[in-house]
Amino acid sequence: MKQLLFILSALASTSALAQQCDIDAAQLKADYKITNQHKSQQSTQSLTLWRNNQQVAHQSETLTELWQQLSNKQLRPIRYFNAQQRGIEYQPSEVRGVQSWSAKNQLVDTHLIEKMTLVSSQGEGCNEVKNYVLNEGDNQFNLAFLPQAKLVKTFSVTNKKNDTQTLLSLNDVNSDKSVIKAQFAKWDNFQTTDYADIGDNENDPFLAKMINLGFIEHGATGFYNQQGKAIQGGHHH
Repeated sequence: MKQLLFILSALASTSALAQQCDIDAAQLKADYKITNQHKSQQSTQSLTLWRNNQQVAHQSETLTELWQQLSNKQLRPIRYFNAQQRGIEYQPSEVRGVQSWSAKNQLVDTHLIEKMTLVSSQGEGCNEVKNYVLNEGDNQFNLAFLPQAKLVKTFSVTNKKNDTQTLLSLNDVNSDKSVIKAQFAKWDNFQTTDYADIGDNENDPFLAKMINLGFIEHGATGFYNQQGKAIQGGHHH
């Protein structure tokens, strides 16, 4: 009898564990695919979200945008050029518009999620998914969200009028802290220039080229494609 009770209590504690999630939402790497559809044309690109406590980075093929949340809750962005291993540092005052930490940290602003209607929930623990929908003007937003890891599983913005859709879909999550720390340390070793000092460094061939390409426009933010152009549909407020 004692043995049976032991087995039953062991089963109960196992199911309790299954409802917990061992992914640390504050430190992780999440690989996404962004699919842009316009009528019959389709393009895709990759985006990796990195989190290291008060630092968040969005890494595309050529660019990485890293935001540091300061103690006063302001955001300080650094834009890294992956191949050149160079970076431009911005001050919070040099960034246009209202910056949302939740939008950087989980790719969808919490304010948007709060406006959406929860349609269904399924799974438990790390696999718990909450499904939301919102119709606003010509746009329909559909979100499948993993609340334990604070990650988008899928997020689509469909515009019926323009016949366009942007779809963000999660491919993989890595919560190995050594991998995450190593990547942030690598970026930290890139040579950086303050945005305010760019005018004094016009003889730097790298900076001259980036200015000509329009990569160093005032107040960088958002999703980027391989050409460094902001992807529409990434952030909606």
